[in-house]
Amino acid sequence: MTKLQARYIHIAIMLILIIGFHFLPPIGTITPVGMKILGIFLAMLYGWTTCGMIWPSMLGMIAVPLTGLLTMKEFAALIFGNETLVFIIFLFFFTGVIDEVGLINYIANKVISFKILNGRPWLFSAFLLVGAYIAAAFINIFAAIIVFWGIIYIVAERFSFKPQDKYPTLMIMGVTLASLIGGAVMPYKPVPIVILKAYSTAAGVPMDFFKYICFALPVTFAIMIFYVLICRFVFRPELKELKNLSVDFVDRNVLVLNKKQKIVISFLAVFIFLMIAPSILPETWLLAQLINQWGIIGCLFSLLILMQWIYIDKEPLLDFIPMAKHVSWDMVMIMGFVIPFATLFTSEETGIKEMMIQVMQPILAGHSPMMFVVLTLFIATILTNVANNMVVGAVFTTLIFTIGTDMGLEIAPIVAVLAMCCNLALATPAAAPTTALTFANDKWCKSSDIYKYGTATVLLSFVFTMVAGLLWASIIY
Repeated sequence: MTKLQARYIHIAIMLILIIGFHFLPPIGTITPVGMKILGIFLAMLYGWTTCGMIWPSMLGMIAVPLTGLLTMKEFAALIFGNETLVFIIFLFFFTGVIDEVGLINYIANKVISFKILNGRPWLFSAFLLVGAYIAAAFINIFAAIIVFWGIIYIVAERFSFKPQDKYPTLMIMGVTLASLIGGAVMPYKPVPIVILKAYSTAAGVPMDFFKYICFALPVTFAIMIFYVLICRFVFRPELKELKNLSVDFVDRNVLVLNKKQKIVISFLAVFIFLMIAPSILPETWLLAQLINQWGIIGCLFSLLILMQWIYIDKEPLLDFIPMAKHVSWDMVMIMGFVIPFATLFTSEETGIKEMMIQVMQPILAGHSPMMFVVLTLFIATILTNVANNMVVGAVFTTLIFTIGTDMGLEIAPIVAVLAMCCNLALATPAAAPTTALTFANDKWCKSSDIYKYGTATVLLSFVFTMVAGLLWASIIY
């Protein structure tokens, strides 16, 4: 079967799911409209896994009005009138500038340039993955992967490793994991922002960004170090000549920040401050009032304007039109669909939320609130490795809020931990685009090894996240 034939089969399956569910009888509390919405949901999960993100998301958008729940005009207003989506689109311009000035290359070489790493291969490995984590958390996930994979290739060649050897495989997977959990640190990253938006919609109050960062930063960093320990004491790869490591291979030419990089770092620091300022500044302060009036979009726009006003070497820091190449339309389209669809999916008109509760309650009946939390987050972790993690996060946020509130649980800390669990997506190609990219790197990684080590890493990291994450969340919140 050719790729083209397979593509048409995938298209046919999606259309069958979307159209076929129109004719199926309602199940349980699910209404006829809910069945149609459920068919779209299943078609999207299948399409995102097999065909990419853009056109399946567009197909889902035009399928929603066919349910009779709302018109295309109304759904389009929910999509493109969504503050979160507008923010994400223009955020790509901001992070694009950071990427363009070479900050990821600087971070990559800086973190592995310290002489203390000489002769300490596992400390070197930890610094390497922490560098990828930092780059993904504050700049760009995919750029971090590409740059740090490149360093791993250099290290492998320098210290006598071959493609598909255990150590480079684990480090390549480690960079992917670092990028995934790094993408859970800042509340403006795609997965956290969808989950926090779902929480705000359900609870009627915004999530405190400052508390979220205070929670996510140490927990995700600890997960990264935990992975290094797993590699050293559980997977135990042969280190070969890396035992005699010397960091003299580092590119010393990029270890000094230039003028443009220093200015961009200042912008990044201001941006992070503006994100958390409403949580830490007194409401009576003029700056706090201005930030609240602007919102996250206004704050971002103000920085983008300043970047276009500032000229370095007779060129603007941000040249807006060329920087459009950094917009990830895969991410834009899937978020454009997921954010409004998640609300429709669990609305009263569909009956799906009630059905989910009925299905989950027998599983969770008789268990303590803590067991409810653990089981729910475990199921979310498993599902995020076979389905889109943004969708899983949005749906489970609503589920946790609905059932957890009745149990008297504090929901915000559980949702914060859920954001971590939805980024433990390393076991299958369907888990996340970054994981699919890792499976595609068959020159350096065997699929069987990724399945084996990825599944073990997800399970062990889940246990660690439950212990460390829930404990720390109870303190922060």
